[in-house]
Amino acid sequence: MPGIVLGIPDDLSHGPLDDGRTRIDYMRACFHGYDDWFLDVTDAFAPWRELVEGLDQEEPDAILIWGGDNVSEATFLAMACWWLKGRSEQMFVVTIPENDTRRYVAIHTPAELADLFPSRRELPDAERANFAKDFARIRDATGLLRCWEEGRIIGAPIDRYDPLLLEACATNWAPAPRVVGTAMGRCGERNSMSDLFFSSRLQVLIDAGRIEANGTRDRLREYAVRLAEA
Repeated sequence: MPGIVLGIPDDLSHGPLDDGRTRIDYMRACFHGYDDWFLDVTDAFAPWRELVEGLDQEEPDAILIWGGDNVSEATFLAMACWWLKGRSEQMFVVTIPENDTRRYVAIHTPAELADLFPSRRELPDAERANFAKDFARIRDATGLLRCWEEGRIIGAPIDRYDPLLLEACATNWAPAPRVVGTAMGRCGERNSMSDLFFSSRLQVLIDAGRIEANGTRDRLREYAVRLAEA
């Protein structure tokens, strides 16, 4: 495939979207009990600024955005249109075909993605403007958790997926990563949530006394959990 590739390393299904530093603070809090914080960044929006600067320098003919029909990547497409609003370059988008149940770009191999390149479609100016406008809605109205419902990104209570963790727990001890993995596997195909997110919610449920922990809670892989006794 032609062109220069720039990745935006983020999961936009949860966390604030109004300020890059606030977003980093939120992600750092999610890492509590998950693993050591290793990201040497202070602003989650720095890659977007680098993208704009790179486009100004390279002056490409077109911009191609990859994104599936799911909560994180649909938010990404809208966010990209917001950051790139007013630019003169043509903009194209590649989405995952409807007959492919793996809705996320990230779980496809590079070869599979290259095969999808010819299916790209151009985003006309009006559609770009609508996506940018929708990102402003998503940013301001959805809170800390988003979900895909009937082709639209809406806000959801931050505890929306807590029942999945509770259902994955038993009265016997089980490794925390297994419980998190079970909850991840029960998410909808357009609303997958990461182990980082579920780890953060597991900490909340432990602190609330609904789940018991056995072991040091500094890292997800180091402790076990079970349902708290009634």
